Amino acid sequence: MRNLLLLLLVSGLQLQAMATVHTVSNLPGTLAQFNTIQDAVNAAASGDSIYVQGSPVLYAGFSLTDKKLAIFGPGFAPQQEISLTARVNGATIRNTSAAGSSNGSEFHGLLFAGVVTIADNMVGNEAVNNLSFIRCQFNTVVNVGSAAIGSMTNYLFESNYFNNSGLQGSSSTSYSNFIIRNNVFRNALNSRVISSFLNVVNVLVDHNLFYTSNSSLNVFGVGNVSGCSFLTVTNNIFVKSDASTLVSSTFNNNITFNTPNNTPWGINNNADGGGNVANQDPQLGDATAVNSGTDNPLLNFKIAAGPANNAGSDGKDMGLLFDETGSANWDNARNARLPRVSRMNITTPTVAPGGSLQVNLEAKVSN
Repeated sequence: MRNLLLLLLVSGLQLQAMATVHTVSNLPGTLAQFNTIQDAVNAAASGDSIYVQGSPVLYAGFSLTDKKLAIFGPGFAPQQEISLTARVNGATIRNTSAAGSSNGSEFHGLLFAGVVTIADNMVGNEAVNNLSFIRCQFNTVVNVGSAAIGSMTNYLFESNYFNNSGLQGSSSTSYSNFIIRNNVFRNALNSRVISSFLNVVNVLVDHNLFYTSNSSLNVFGVGNVSGCSFLTVTNNIFVKSDASTLVSSTFNNNITFNTPNNTPWGINNNADGGGNVANQDPQLGDATAVNSGTDNPLLNFKIAAGPANNAGSDGKDMGLLFDETGSANWDNARNARLPRVSRMNITTPTVAPGGSLQVNLEAKVSN
């Protein structure tokens, strides 16, 4: 049954794909072309897609070099009859020439249990640009850039769940046109969530939720190495999460609650762009669980009333987005943006030789 499920899913998706689709499963007896993500990456050409089946077995990490690929898992909490994630033990994404052929790669619906490193310190490596990480989960650090990389541009981190994790930049790298939107940041690695983004132009931190199970959380690092500056911070919720170390940045329509400094827009040469709310409960649906730092991306993060309700700069709620149209809806973030078979029933359990097997399928999509 599992083989048939994967075959039907892949067949339906291949009809929509413009390039070659490669399939991966590390479970014996399942129908896939490759057992490891690395083997699929090695066989793929730029422009191809890789679909990774959910599995209870951890996938080995992979290295993507000089190829533009789209790699999909089922999501960090997929709504399927067999709800398995694609847990991956980290990834390295690099370019070895200024041509930058890994540029434009996309990563959807994967659960990264190991470190993700983008543009590392290896000799001869170049910047990697135009990357998207959408609806993934990160359980450890994402390293973006290194001392050997001059500048990086055009990144999207959207609708991800960062758990004991964060985005680590480099103080010697410059960053431009980064969008960090509609993510949950719970706890941090090394006591900071977004760090070493010091030389930036057009870096937007928008409609995110920051919360912690600790007494407090340092969101933006400290000092001339791990600190952050010149960010645009809009429509976020900070619960026990201290944003006061941010320098020379603009705050619009954010709300703080029970943080060490509830008015970060008033210090460190920051600008209060208006609409900010200091030390008020945002009244999330599962406020008790959020206030205690519960690890659960499926908590009710919606706002029904209170100071964060319809109080964003765009007229929406502060915090996570729940748009009825488009892709920015946290209710859909648990699933990758792919059609999926959610249920399959075989209605003819006994089939005579040469007879027909009847199967009923239910499919869903989370755009």
